This record gives sequence, C-alpha cells and structure tokens, in this order.
Amino acid sequence: MVESDGLRSAIAAQIEEFVSAADTGVRSVLVKALDTPRLTVAHQADLVLPAASLAKMILGVALFDSAERGEVDLGVRVRIDSLPSTMYPSVLQAFDPDSTVTVRELCGFALVTSDNPAAEHIRAVLGQERIDATIKTLGLQSTTFPAGFSERELGPLGRANTTTAEDMLRLIEHIDRTPHLDPVRRYLVNYLRNDRIPSRLDDDVPVRHKTGSLRGIVNDAGIVLHPAGRIAMVFLTEGQSDNVRTAQEIGEVSERIVRIIAEGEAP
Repeated sequence: MVESDGLRSAIAAQIEEFVSAADTGVRSVLVKALDTPRLTVAHQADLVLPAASLAKMILGVALFDSAERGEVDLGVRVRIDSLPSTMYPSVLQAFDPDSTVTVRELCGFALVTSDNPAAEHIRAVLGQERIDATIKTLGLQSTTFPAGFSERELGPLGRANTTTAEDMLRLIEHIDRTPHLDPVRRYLVNYLRNDRIPSRLDDDVPVRHKTGSLRGIVNDAGIVLHPAGRIAMVFLTEGQSDNVRTAQEIGEVSERIVRIIAEGEAP
C-alpha cells in the first residue's frame, strides 16, 4: 500500500502517458477518487473543448429539475412520427410511426442510446432559457450549449457546444448526489456505448457515464462504481487523428487508473 501522494504520482504518470500518446490534437483529463483515498489528478482540466454528446447529460438534469419544480410533465406522450428524422441509427426506428412514448422515456433514449431525435425533442421541451439556467445554477462557468443534435448541427455547428473537464466533473458529481436525479443515474449506468472508460474493466463493475463524439473528438465522462470506491473520470479531446485508437487508449488508461486506486498500489 502506498500513500496518497504515491498514488497521485502513479495516476499522473498514467495520464501523462495517455496525453503523450496523441500524435495530433489535445487531450484533457480529470480523475477524482470520490471515496477513500480522496484525491484528484488533472491535466489541462480547464481547457475549453467541444462537449459533443456529453451535453445530453445537461438536458437530463434540466428536464428532471424542471419536472421537480412542476414546470414540465414527464408523462406527456409524443408520437414517433412527430420526431425529427436522422441519418444516424436511432432506437426510435424500432417503433411503429404512430406509436407514442413519454417525455421521460425520450430522455431515457437520449441518455441510454445517445439518440439524437430524442435529445432534440427534450431540448425543444425545455427551451434555451431553462438549459442556460441549469448551466448557471450548476456553476458550469466554461460550458456553452447553443446548438442541438439535428443533422444541420452535427457538423461544425456542433462544436459550438463547449465545456471543460472541470465542468463535466461538477456535472457528474451533481448527478451522483441529487436524489430526484435517480432516473438519470439509472439511464447513465445502462448506457450502451461502452467502448471507452468501461471497455477494459470487469463486466461486474458498473460505470455511470456518457460519451461524446464528432470527427476528431472522443469524449467520455462518468463515475466508475468500483467496490473499492467511486472513481470519477473525464476525458475530453480534440483534433484526434484516429477516433477508434483514442477510444481504445481511454479504455486502457482507465483500466490502469482504476487498478491503481482500487489496489492502492503503483504499477
């Protein structure tokens, strides 16, 4: 067993190796052990980078906050054929066009499968004012969310949604500790795109997380629910030459960091 300073140094070495492995672009990383031993290790955690679909977590928080205040009815039913179309795979294609789902269920689809039409409807239900108010209330000082997830906005316009690793850590910690956000926690722990933080962890280690991707952007933010303690991780990148390789490297460094913290030993 090594002391916290030794663990911090070991984690910092792993992060440095991950950052140095990039042949192009930038990488921002923030790791925080939320239980014993409490420690935080970061690399450029204040760097403002595109959020991509990490912003969908803000929609989830804003929606359930609004419902908690009685401003939004989560039980309102929405026809599938009234939702925007998309060129990307969508879980909504499994439904008949005249089927209906609730606003609550659409939020689930947006966070469990990262479904863009579902996220766009939630964004329309909320309106920009509520979204901006949520960002302000949570103290996400470097986060902006002016664009949505329509086809038109998934190119260069999609990069207008920005954040930092520090802000994403603040967001996932808020989700972790807020009672009425239990549905959001349930959606995130069942997220189906597990090619990054969870990819090399044991199957029985739950990870409550959300990824975000655009060309050259490979993001992931969440909490590893390890038996030895919760570990928050945020990875933001931009300008990556190979999205698949970067995703693999996130999985590799996540596995090593989890092992260091869980076992209390430097490699």
